[in-house]
Amino acid sequence: MKIKVARCAGFCFGVKRAINIAEGALRGLKDGEKIYSLGALIHNPQVVEELFKKGLRVAARPEKIKSGTVIISSHGAPAEVLEEIKKKKVQLIDATCPFVKYAQNIVRKLKKDGYRIIIVGDSAHPEVRALNSIAGKSKRSKKLGIISQTTQSKVNYIKEIQKILNKDFSEVKIFNTICSDTSKRQSATRGLLKDCDLMIVIGGKNSANTKRLWQICKESGVDSFHIETEPELKKGWFKGKSCIGITSGASTPDSMVKKIIERIRRF
Repeated sequence: MKIKVARCAGFCFGVKRAINIAEGALRGLKDGEKIYSLGALIHNPQVVEELFKKGLRVAARPEKIKSGTVIISSHGAPAEVLEEIKKKKVQLIDATCPFVKYAQNIVRKLKKDGYRIIIVGDSAHPEVRALNSIAGKSKRSKKLGIISQTTQSKVNYIKEIQKILNKDFSEVKIFNTICSDTSKRQSATRGLLKDCDLMIVIGGKNSANTKRLWQICKESGVDSFHIETEPELKKGWFKGKSCIGITSGASTPDSMVKKIIERIRRF
């Protein structure tokens, strides 16, 4: 039984950056001080738990924070939430991914120029909620500005653009705001699907980019399973399989990928 690992595995740049920022802040933590992330710093429960053990608390809402340091997650935060935090006597550290910041700046420019902004993505995801907060109420303009959540698949984005282009408009601006790491992971996953008869997708069940990888695998017809940790693996999955493909989300550490490969080899 062969095991093939996608060439893009482990943390992406934005996740590494957010973790480094958080760990740097935790190293400077003094007795009695508290550090919070506003929402999960990244969408990987195991990594969030490790950071919690080091002292990083997760606050779902800003009103729960009275003092200390607040780290904005890699997904960004809604404008009104940032304003509320700035009014408090706390230190604010922004760990928003630079690719997400790029998308936010595009939204600001489109809004300033009078475009009706259309964001393709999961409306409940913190990144999209932050983008929507910047965009504000939709303008009744025939000038359209289209951007994507950074973890969307290009295939899905194009489908949505085609639907939008069937509507009435005088002008349209389309931006490719899909993160390059997201595109590379999806491409690498599709490459594995050509050779493998079983796919293991590793990453947080709350991770948008990991769920997108699993969706790609499922749609291919290849047997596929989305797991977070090695105890979830089942020996029966591998019966009669000749090639196992391993792919992982952007917030999955290399150490977890290695643990899962080791467990598979023991079956």
